[in-house]
Amino acid sequence: MNLPDIPMLLGFASFFDMRLSVDELRARAWFEALDHDLELEEAKKIVSGWYGNHDGVISPAHINKEWRLRKSAQADRERSARLSAEFEASKAHKASPEVVAKYMAEIRRTLRRDDDASLENRNGEVASDL
Repeated sequence: MNLPDIPMLLGFASFFDMRLSVDELRARAWFEALDHDLELEEAKKIVSGWYGNHDGVISPAHINKEWRLRKSAQADRERSARLSAEFEASKAHKASPEVVAKYMAEIRRTLRRDDDASLENRNGEVASDL
């Protein structure tokens, strides 16, 4: 939001609450206090929501708090969607039942051996302790 947007926001808020006034010093103070990535339309939605649920005077702190909650919720939704997409993609790369059965059979054969096969390497020599 830029400085010329602040008087419009204050004017909008004053339609809900006659205790708010619009003047240059208040606009400059609100401009300094509000998060600078906040857009005017989003701020107006926050003001409307505030006065739909509260009867106290809104302040930049209330607007910033709600804006940050909304950004956090949006980031959580995006992260959840990304994780869901990654999970769905990983399901496409999972092992088929045939491959799983093959590896399970190999594991079972290895576990049923009576000799010391786990201590030998492929050429029949005893594996080192390292």
